[in-house]
Amino acid sequence: MCTANAVADKVFYNGIVYSMDEKSRVAQGLAVSDDTIIAVGSNQEVLSSRGPHTQVYDLKGKAVIPGLIDTHTHLFWAAVSELDGELFIPESVEQLLEYVRMKAIQLPKGEWIYLPNTYPARLKEHRYPAIDQLDEVAPYHPVFIDGVYAGRANSCALRMAGIKEGANASSTLSALRKCIKRREYDLTDYKEGIKILQRRYNEMGITSVVDGASNELGIKALCQLYRQKELSLRVACTLVVSDADKVEEEAKKYSNIVDIPHEWVKLSFIKIMLDGGILTCTAFMKQGYGNAAFAFGIPEGYRGVINYNSSQIIPFIDRAYELGYQMSAHCIGDGALQVLLEAYRIYNEKFNDITDRRFSIIHGDFTDDAALDMIKFLKLVLLFQPAWHFKDAGFLNEMLSKDVMDIFLPYSKYVEKGIHAAAGSDHMVKYDPLLSHNPYNPFCALYNMLTRCTYDGHVIGEEHCIDRGQALRFYTQKAAYATFEEDKKGCLKAGKLADFVVLSKDYFECPVEDIPSINALLTVVGGKVVFDRMYGENDEA
Repeated sequence: MCTANAVADKVFYNGIVYSMDEKSRVAQGLAVSDDTIIAVGSNQEVLSSRGPHTQVYDLKGKAVIPGLIDTHTHLFWAAVSELDGELFIPESVEQLLEYVRMKAIQLPKGEWIYLPNTYPARLKEHRYPAIDQLDEVAPYHPVFIDGVYAGRANSCALRMAGIKEGANASSTLSALRKCIKRREYDLTDYKEGIKILQRRYNEMGITSVVDGASNELGIKALCQLYRQKELSLRVACTLVVSDADKVEEEAKKYSNIVDIPHEWVKLSFIKIMLDGGILTCTAFMKQGYGNAAFAFGIPEGYRGVINYNSSQIIPFIDRAYELGYQMSAHCIGDGALQVLLEAYRIYNEKFNDITDRRFSIIHGDFTDDAALDMIKFLKLVLLFQPAWHFKDAGFLNEMLSKDVMDIFLPYSKYVEKGIHAAAGSDHMVKYDPLLSHNPYNPFCALYNMLTRCTYDGHVIGEEHCIDRGQALRFYTQKAAYATFEEDKKGCLKAGKLADFVVLSKDYFECPVEDIPSINALLTVVGGKVVFDRMYGENDEA
């Protein structure tokens, strides 16, 4: 299809173009004018839109897919996480203790040794080191291992933070974090970090993201980069709130910062933090944590942390509804999901119909049939992350019951029940696409959805595998739907934004074991070549 009498700025031909449209059409090329696709079709059709100044790109038989959309990342956190040097995240207790030992030698006595985003489940031993182990390697330095929802500190750190025996976990973590002096990042830092990270994302074919916890400086940085013609990533932002009475004021402040087209940056979501995390056994579960009770030193029958009940969530839903934003919640455990779904159900039944608002659930790692049926009934969007299965299914399989593991990220159920779901990474820190927490390489995530294979080679929950097209839709068409942008992106057809990726290997035809090694040869965002290892860096064929 070609827009009548349109002349292309760029024509890409002689490829295998997977449109991912409603008919899953495959073409040979596409033509672009300004930031929009004007034709997708045969070589003859797209080349017919050439003019005297059109740039023509021979795709050399390579596969093309729509730009990938990561529906849950922490762009702003990750962007500045390694500005001051590579962030160390240990893989074992032994590595962690050796790192602390070396830091204790290098740093003056009394200076804090801090390990952010370090989770016991990601360590080989599936536990933090004991306090006396930390005391032995750093007797004169306060040490704090921060797992966001839990942590471990040595005796020196507890003394310096003024923590008395018997203090609750929440106040202990808060007191320890207040002692950590991390430099404050300014607007220049955010701009520099975003430029680094957006290039990494573009290298993996990612052209749009949903940021899961946005801040003012990060949004300002995006807007400045756009005005400087240096932005190559579209961003839907999220306002995290804890007081329903302040939602309107805070949302207005955030939305007023955005002074560029909403195709590039917009405030989409209002989000609450409902429970903790599965890697620290603080996600709120219907059952207890079983074997994790011993490994993590938690009481038998402990179910995790829940911050709101259903009635307390309803005012947040109401503010989002009245202000025209999408309500969402960090919600990992099946117990937390039950609480959230009940709040959505009550609001829909007693106050306002939410079924056209695309309110969402962030994570929703454990979904049984009843939960999925309610998600479908309310037309909610489930924003899930295959990285959690890829990295953590092995550990969770040892800790949780078979019944619970049977409902852990059941991809096939999302497809069978026809619910609205979209994939993302929950990328938090580090720049590397595989070593980061969490890995944001979308082709590893796609591989996991096809095989249920974890990073260490185990296949867990094979009955929930899906096919290549179904998996890719969670990163394209369905991901665009999650932010009301399916009319602009998510598939390749005339009239859509020219966001697409030329792949190093054909995702649909290569052996499945080759999929994790796929990357972008060429990434185009808004008709502009933003990453190029195919032709050179000069935006020329």
